[in-house]
Amino acid sequence: MVSWVYATKIFVQYAGTFLFFFNFCGGIMTIIVLSTDSTYRRKPCTYFMLISAIAGCIQLLDATLARVLSTGFNIDLTRTSSVLCKLRQYSYGGAPGIAITCDWLSVIGQYLVTSRSARLRQLSTMKLAYHVSFGVIVFWALQSIPFLIFTSIRSGTCMVTNLTLQAYFTYGYFFTFATTIPIIMQITFGTLTYRNMRMLQNSHQLQGADRQLTLMVCAQIGLILTTSVPYAIYYAYSLNTAYQNKTTEQKDKENFVGNVLGLTATFEFGGSFYLFVAVSKRFRQQVKRCICLFRKRRNIVVPRTEAIQTISANPATKQ
Repeated sequence: MVSWVYATKIFVQYAGTFLFFFNFCGGIMTIIVLSTDSTYRRKPCTYFMLISAIAGCIQLLDATLARVLSTGFNIDLTRTSSVLCKLRQYSYGGAPGIAITCDWLSVIGQYLVTSRSARLRQLSTMKLAYHVSFGVIVFWALQSIPFLIFTSIRSGTCMVTNLTLQAYFTYGYFFTFATTIPIIMQITFGTLTYRNMRMLQNSHQLQGADRQLTLMVCAQIGLILTTSVPYAIYYAYSLNTAYQNKTTEQKDKENFVGNVLGLTATFEFGGSFYLFVAVSKRFRQQVKRCICLFRKRRNIVVPRTEAIQTISANPATKQ
């Protein structure tokens, strides 16, 4: 009979590695597409999506890759390096917060664009988006500073040593800022945005680009809810049963479930790209342009190199 510890290791090795590259590539492609298209660069909604994608890639490198290496391959440099230990905890306290906050800010941004109120539509400006995003980054960067101070290696494990900070991370950070507030904001403004889209679509006032952006936002909301909520439920369960007497097998089973749900939740930080491709024609077209441009540049470089080599090999041909 295969043990749950072995099953966890094999799952993380194969499924975890696949999910990391799958989501990381999706995040990189999202960054490229949103930063190269002039229309996307001028919209607050996609600007917040861009910041979220950047922070999401950092989170994938910091948390997902670290989980795969430590659980699947027994490689964890934070157990021996105090600097890496502190930097990882600092990043883990800030990057996902920036990504999640910008996710629901993108929903609010699209709600403002689709609003029938001219006053609300006037709030959807790039200048305001720049100011808000700067404030978001500063907030999460500052709130992560205690993780640099109260993190150290204990018994070969990188961990937060301050009990108050541990309680804040669990109830203030995870359940409040990373779960409850984003879910409420996304469901509320997502519903309002969808209602605005239906009303404007019936009156033929909604442009094609804004309609596709609304569909992208709604698809992203669905992805986040279906991937993050199950892990939040598991995390709440593990906290409530932390002091119960459990058999070794039960602990191993719960650890396996936690790794499955934890890795599934990483779709939030890169899986949106594949949904955007599915629901938005404009996004698909921009992806094709980026791929064609990349191929075109490769085709241009090779002939030039060959030409230089030909001239160097036959210097006497030039008269």
